[in-house]
Amino acid sequence: MKKINRSVLSISFQDKNLCTRCGTCIGVCPTNALDVDDDLFPAIDPDACIQCGLCKRTCPGGEVNYQELTETTFGHRHTAETFDGHVQKTFVGYCNEPLIHKRASGGGVVTGLLWHMLKNKQIDGCIVTRMNPKKPWQGEVFVARTYKQLLSSQQSKYVIIPVNSVLQEIRKLPGSYALVALPCQVHGYRKIQKEKPKLAKKIKMVIGLFCATSLEPYVTTELLQSKNIDRNDIKNFEYRGGTWPGQIRAVEKHGACRPLHYANFKDGAINYLTYLYSPPRCQTCLDGSAEFADISVADAWTRDAIGDYKFKAQSRLLVRTDRGVQLVNSAVETGDIVATDVTGDPFYQTHHLHARKKGVTAKIRINRLAHQGVPVPRYDRTIHKATPGQKRLERLETGLMKLARHRSFRYTLITFLTSRLGIPFVKLRQRKKRRKYR
Repeated sequence: MKKINRSVLSISFQDKNLCTRCGTCIGVCPTNALDVDDDLFPAIDPDACIQCGLCKRTCPGGEVNYQELTETTFGHRHTAETFDGHVQKTFVGYCNEPLIHKRASGGGVVTGLLWHMLKNKQIDGCIVTRMNPKKPWQGEVFVARTYKQLLSSQQSKYVIIPVNSVLQEIRKLPGSYALVALPCQVHGYRKIQKEKPKLAKKIKMVIGLFCATSLEPYVTTELLQSKNIDRNDIKNFEYRGGTWPGQIRAVEKHGACRPLHYANFKDGAINYLTYLYSPPRCQTCLDGSAEFADISVADAWTRDAIGDYKFKAQSRLLVRTDRGVQLVNSAVETGDIVATDVTGDPFYQTHHLHARKKGVTAKIRINRLAHQGVPVPRYDRTIHKATPGQKRLERLETGLMKLARHRSFRYTLITFLTSRLGIPFVKLRQRKKRRKYR
């Protein structure tokens, strides 16, 4: 077996805690020497590796240079210091195609934009994700080329999926594509754009998804186990199934839906999952709004003065580039998308929860870990001085996430919180929200 100099490889081969598991290194490898292991980290075939260093240069795990990503995406090096990043237009909207809207997590606007491009032959396929039809407790990336395939990609998955690994397939295919990706996956694609422009040109549109954290892939099986559901007895797993805002549930092979907690998605289990199943690298990520996509999409959670949602079952679109603006305008003009321009509304300029987690807490964590000598990603962003209260909150959250690396702790806790015994916590959270609007 050939000996490999691991210093020329992507960051996972030096420190897995810095690996985003975005799949960029796998997708870009010229000899297909990389693949995913059981935990979705890259695995190497030493005999196939030519040690070209391309996987290292395109890896977004160990370093995120905002100036370089800004130049690649926007053509200048003036980085945006706000959480939302560079934005030309902000909209709230939904897909006007009834079936897409009905099946969506938050209005179906991403699927609507993809279908608009696909049916008008602007692209040949869409890089999207779904729960694996053969192993529905696992997520997978695939290329959707038809309306039916696009429908199967709907709803949020939340688990880690190495999306950019599909570029290994795209390299060999003709045509052009749209990419739907999380922030770290967008970072990887933009690095590819600089290193392999011919491959990058096949991607005509990048739609980014807001992200607080991905979830470890074993979250699905542990949720099923907590309810004594055999994973081989399900045909689908939905993180936001049913009526908006959705509910985490298993769809059994005979058609029955089994809810896995006693609340909707917004008020229930997802609030615990983000602490109990957050990967180490997600905890040191600063980009929660997919700053380097053409269009970034998030749920429109904004409420009115009395606490009601202003735009139920709709999404917020941050349109960043000229081609992003052209796509949204075209989809609105043809009636495929219904959108309200909220560019001047300050309530839609910052997603407060993500802004705190990524823009404040993650920076504190990075700074503290670096001072302790723990390897952290390198950023060219300023880490501002934190208040004592912010530091205490960061340590509390980090302590919980550290404990959650132990299966016995997280499994016991999530089993309790998703049972009837956890209902008081849901009601307490709902009561706290209502109190804000009195």
